[in-house]
Amino acid sequence: MRSRQAHTRCASSIYKHQPLDVENHQIRLLKLRDRSEHTKDYCLDTFDYKEAPPYIALSYTWGDKHPTGTISIDGKKFEIRMNLLNFLSTHKADKYVWIDQICIDQSNDEERSHQVKFTGDIYSRCDFVLVWLRDESTYIPSTQQAARDFNNGIESYHPKSRGENSSSDDNRFSRCPTLALLHNTYFDRLWIIQELLLSENVCVLVEGGVEVSWKSLRTKCIELPPNVRETSPSTSWIVEAQPLRFIFAGHTSVGVTNYVTTTVGKFYDKKCENPRDKVYGLMALVQQSSKVEVDYDKSVQRVYLDAITSMVEEYWYMRHATLDNGYQLLRVPWFLGDCKDASLGLAKAMGFTDREMSGLRSFVECIWERADQHAVKTKMLGLEVDSGNNHIKMGGPEPETHQSCRDERLASTCHRWWYEFEGKRYYHDCEEWSGNAKLQEYTVSHKGLRRASYFILNSEYTETNQHKTRDGAED
Repeated sequence: MRSRQAHTRCASSIYKHQPLDVENHQIRLLKLRDRSEHTKDYCLDTFDYKEAPPYIALSYTWGDKHPTGTISIDGKKFEIRMNLLNFLSTHKADKYVWIDQICIDQSNDEERSHQVKFTGDIYSRCDFVLVWLRDESTYIPSTQQAARDFNNGIESYHPKSRGENSSSDDNRFSRCPTLALLHNTYFDRLWIIQELLLSENVCVLVEGGVEVSWKSLRTKCIELPPNVRETSPSTSWIVEAQPLRFIFAGHTSVGVTNYVTTTVGKFYDKKCENPRDKVYGLMALVQQSSKVEVDYDKSVQRVYLDAITSMVEEYWYMRHATLDNGYQLLRVPWFLGDCKDASLGLAKAMGFTDREMSGLRSFVECIWERADQHAVKTKMLGLEVDSGNNHIKMGGPEPETHQSCRDERLASTCHRWWYEFEGKRYYHDCEEWSGNAKLQEYTVSHKGLRRASYFILNSEYTETNQHKTRDGAED
């Protein structure tokens, strides 16, 4: 009895989110309620989005899952990761702030799906995005020291000031304070792309309470010599992305839309915890007609196929695109090879197994060839692109038992990918890796028997392609 009462008291002392009204697009905002010498108590208030007061949106890295810390919300304990705890310990302002780790009930997939769809609006409307850089000391100088040196106008470091034992990597990223700051792991994170591009104003706060001007950081980054910028991928990215910031947020009169193919293909190598976010984390940058529906109940494979479906339909439209068909665009080149590379690169980034990739290679190759042939055919005949009639339906990987699986122990776990196009379904088996294996596409009769092999990819091209893909997968 005593143990049960103790458990009840413990449970009642832990903060629990109250449900949001999805129809009114509600959001939660965090605000410091009471500050004492040793404790801080926060309130988490709920607002209809259109009636929300001014707020800051935090852009940061979640960091390691363990250890964690606790804060007090409405007098109850709430567990958060240490990097966020360090931010709240440093951040002194009493304004409302939106922080995904706290303001979204992360245990509720339905709410998380809704809020992720809404993230673009949240970052577009905020007073400013506050970038939080934790103090990392993997390289010399540390992030905090680099921020202080940057503010003091230090242009570059003398080799001896970086330490006699600095490695070649240290030397690469610590030539100057600008590079040292941009090498922070924050810039490897996928979610920051839309967070930075959608906001009109950005501020930077480094652990230890050091503020850095975002405008000055961008200016110094642009001034770096090209060969120096190339030493840090994040530096190159920020230089390229910055001019697009206001365009995405709608702060200029230029009407520009972006596409799943170009966005996912460019940023799939950025890091995120949930593989679904390789797609979902970029949807705020994509035009409405191309958006993939956010649903965290879907499998990773299903999310991937949703993205490929959207990419194919974009390809069809862009091959015929004019300013009269609803697409406001700055014309971008659409190369079939880039579409294939983006499709396979996304699959690897989402963590598909070697077995899944074995079938996916031919699946991607064939589906893009069919998409291209269809685009050429409709254009030559002067036909309109109708996504309703020509929609490609995709599925897989589905459980199958195939004689082609040489290991009986693994036979029951074999999978295959499939897609439907113009009334036919095409299958691609996932089999054990074999350098001599031929990639096949085949159809199946209603009785489940192979009817015919519609085509087998050229073996010379296939083997070369397989070799490159496998090397990439092992990396």
